[in-house]
Amino acid sequence: MIILLNVVTAWTSVFLAVLLSVVYILRLANKGKSKDTFIGRLNRKLRNVHKPMGILFVITACTHGFFSSGAILSFNFGTLCMLMGIILGLTYWLRKAYKGTCSWCKPHRILTVVLLAFLGIHLWEVGGIMGPQAFMTAFARELESNVEWVYGSESDLQTSAEEITTETESNQSNATAQSDTTVDDQVATVNQNLLMETADIADGTYTGVADGFGPDLTVSVTVSGNQLTAVSVVSHNENNVKYYGRAINAVPAEIVANQTPYVDAVSGATYTSNGIMNAVVDALQQGLISGNI
Repeated sequence: MIILLNVVTAWTSVFLAVLLSVVYILRLANKGKSKDTFIGRLNRKLRNVHKPMGILFVITACTHGFFSSGAILSFNFGTLCMLMGIILGLTYWLRKAYKGTCSWCKPHRILTVVLLAFLGIHLWEVGGIMGPQAFMTAFARELESNVEWVYGSESDLQTSAEEITTETESNQSNATAQSDTTVDDQVATVNQNLLMETADIADGTYTGVADGFGPDLTVSVTVSGNQLTAVSVVSHNENNVKYYGRAINAVPAEIVANQTPYVDAVSGATYTSNGIMNAVVDALQQGLISGNI
């Protein structure tokens, strides 16, 4: 549902920005002696709804900003578009309130050009407006993530079933072989450095890339003494910090703590979690001397 609201408010904001700016363009196009009746009627209708459209633009821009980042005032060109809309509203109000005192039309039009420029940069910044195919893919992923958030992932369910089976077998074994209390020390000792069991990796800092919810999730991995000493996400194209933020905060720390790129995914952020793990594997492959990751 968040993807739907995000995309709908984005399209609505762009559409309203175009309608708001086209009023003056139509007025210029219909100047002179040979005025077109249709353009004149269209311009009058747009002028009549100019104020409510401006208010709706600010509302949809704020809504889009919230659902795309979780923070309306995060600094980006989308936020600047929203601020331009608010300032344009103020110039329109001042024009009405102080009619005849100052000319507010000129700054209003200049700010409209600035708004359109910021909007174009913002669209380039985010890679353009999401098309139908990309929207359906993202929407399907969101539904899957929401189902996993409520019921748990398939791997979680499988793990729970395996734990129940293991516990049952353990109880049966204890009931029939309680006298076998001596266990070999090597079997009982848990190797904390799980990565060393299968791979030898050269010291250094490596960069890995994989797909999460979005493409090109990039991580930085530092290896020293064949141990993972630091893992961090350096860039990504994930959607909605409310979900991917938990994975970005938790998964790298878990990888370092467990010394393995294979850790439990964060519920509700499975794609981001898997993307981080796959990116770490991609990074470690670059320094692999022997063995398998």
